[in-house]
Amino acid sequence: MSPTENGDERGKQANNGNNNILFDQSKNEQISLTSGFKKLQMHLKNWKLSNHREEITAERLTPFRVFMIANPREKFTPQEYDSMKRYVDNGGSILLTLNEGGESRQNTNVNTFLKTYGIEVNDDSVIRAAYYKYFYPKEALVLDGVLNRAVAENAHLIAAAAPPSKNKKSQNAVVVDKSLRAQVARSLEFVYPFGASLNVQPPSVPVLSTGTTCLPTQRAICAFYTSPSKNGGRLCVCGSTMIFHDNYLEKEQNRRLLDVVIEFLTNQSFRLNEIDAEVPDISDEMLSPDLIAMSEMLKCSLHDVEELPKDVRKLLDTQLYNLDLTLIPKMIRAYEELQMKHEPLTLIKPQFEVPMPPLKPAVYPPIFRDCEPPSLELFDLEDYFASETSRLNQLTNKCSEQDLDLFIKEFGSIAGISSRMPADQRGAKQILEFVVTQLFEFKRTFQPGMDDDYLGGHSSFNPGRYTFGMGGDTASNFDRLIVD
Repeated sequence: MSPTENGDERGKQANNGNNNILFDQSKNEQISLTSGFKKLQMHLKNWKLSNHREEITAERLTPFRVFMIANPREKFTPQEYDSMKRYVDNGGSILLTLNEGGESRQNTNVNTFLKTYGIEVNDDSVIRAAYYKYFYPKEALVLDGVLNRAVAENAHLIAAAAPPSKNKKSQNAVVVDKSLRAQVARSLEFVYPFGASLNVQPPSVPVLSTGTTCLPTQRAICAFYTSPSKNGGRLCVCGSTMIFHDNYLEKEQNRRLLDVVIEFLTNQSFRLNEIDAEVPDISDEMLSPDLIAMSEMLKCSLHDVEELPKDVRKLLDTQLYNLDLTLIPKMIRAYEELQMKHEPLTLIKPQFEVPMPPLKPAVYPPIFRDCEPPSLELFDLEDYFASETSRLNQLTNKCSEQDLDLFIKEFGSIAGISSRMPADQRGAKQILEFVVTQLFEFKRTFQPGMDDDYLGGHSSFNPGRYTFGMGGDTASNFDRLIVD
């Protein structure tokens, strides 16, 4: 960013072509140009940066355009405060930053100087309530923390808005434009590491806040002040010094934020939006108790009371509730005067309207586990109890001409032929041979003379190989089929 010149006459005399920035090192500052601000020094290469290690006086500050105080850790003297006030009134600009814990942790007294301008650094720490990008909670990523649209306009993140109209209605319309407010709030994303919140009151204006995702919620963290004097000096206070550190300057849009701060401190044409300045979108300060510290300071809840009297009955107040029987005679005479029967009162049984049915205990009989059925094989009883004829009919309907071999084997099983043959000779040909042999034996037995004609050319036939009706008292299935 190139330096700019002041527009007034005195500024031209004192700051004409003034591009000097003075870094204070007299209060044991934690960060210097050679340790922590190297990238900042490279970014401000058009400016002449110098260190200051002596007592702060107005004569030493006058030649410089900006005086930067980064997290002082020693106290300022009243003479130094007066010198800085005169420096601001004469057109100079001061950039003051602190860290978490405020002035109490840094052992300084900057709030004494800042209260003159309506700014106070709190003794707290800004953290992010939910994890996003950065693991450490104190490295707070603020996504919606811009309070004044002039910050976004000078960072070239949104288009410059038209100047507000003098009409009150049009100003109110801008104030309630929530969509524009949301656009402005999300126009600049920055990391706010190890910083504290601020309390800002007029004449200063808060320009950055913690947003809605950090704690404390929607609290100011950066404020601008413009001197009403003719020269118009300026003051910028930020609750975090690490925001411009070498470790965080390149994070998110912190570099643009540095440009906006330098632009405000050095350019007199930088003007904040009056509407956003009058009604900033920040919440009131809400203090939460330190539960850890309170838990270590237990106190008894009992309190001292007066001594008890010896007579305990004096503690009883008999005037609160008493029983008076003086009206009973008058009530009895009232029965005679009203000609009513004097009898004991009867109890009227009350009837209550019950909106719900009476409740009953939800008691159910126990459910016992039944025994599993026996693991028996499933049999088709029809196949076992059906007659041989019906089984052969079913087999005939199932088989075709291509299933002739299977048909003969099943026939042998149903007719009982396979059981009378060796296990290795139960093929279709063997079964047919057995059937033909049995037919021949049957005819030879019941038709004499057939043996000689049949054995004429078959002398090798062994009639003892297969027997018919000789195996036992009970005939086989095949024997019954042949007889049938």
